[in-house]
Amino acid sequence: MTENEIDKFIERNLKSKPNQMIDTETGLAALSQIAETAKKQSVEWALVGGVAMHLYGSSRLTKDVDVIASAILDLDSEKNLGFGGKRYQIAVKEKEVPVDWIVRNDTARKFYEKALKQAHKLSNGLPIITPEWMVILKYIAGRFKDQQDAVFLLKQKNLVNRKTVKKYIIEVAGGEFWALIASNLQRWYDLADGKITTEKEDYETGKI
Repeated sequence: MTENEIDKFIERNLKSKPNQMIDTETGLAALSQIAETAKKQSVEWALVGGVAMHLYGSSRLTKDVDVIASAILDLDSEKNLGFGGKRYQIAVKEKEVPVDWIVRNDTARKFYEKALKQAHKLSNGLPIITPEWMVILKYIAGRFKDQQDAVFLLKQKNLVNRKTVKKYIIEVAGGEFWALIASNLQRWYDLADGKITTEKEDYETGKI
């Protein structure tokens, strides 16, 4: 591309993708607004996703606010989420913040319901998914960035109780399911403990 073409390319991206990354403060402000509606409608909810990762110490970027909830809100939505739930747009100052209000309607539903039931309330009243359930839900989501998030959480001293992760999975899905996924979770544990690296895994799986 020429310099002029690069300028035009970037201008088009800025116009077509106005909802870029949000900071923690903006995400929490959007959450505070939608929480009022949830309270009025007696809907239980808890923070998960990128903004939750911020609160657990991660500096990774996020474009939206993710929430696990017990029911859909009676609000105008931008779209339905493919795995269950709605995306709402919440105005914070001059920015529109996407809030993914997750109510799973697929085979992962029971995991999300249990995670919501066992959410931790911070001293300010904000409900957030526990570190153990964050790791489990990251495994279910299965994207590379979810692995990165999970490994970050697992690296934090005394944050994630790995025995509790196993306990929760068995409680929800049974010992056979645990046996199926244990080796994959162990790989995450080994990454967090520095026993293997992502580069080594990439070479072994032929990704590079």
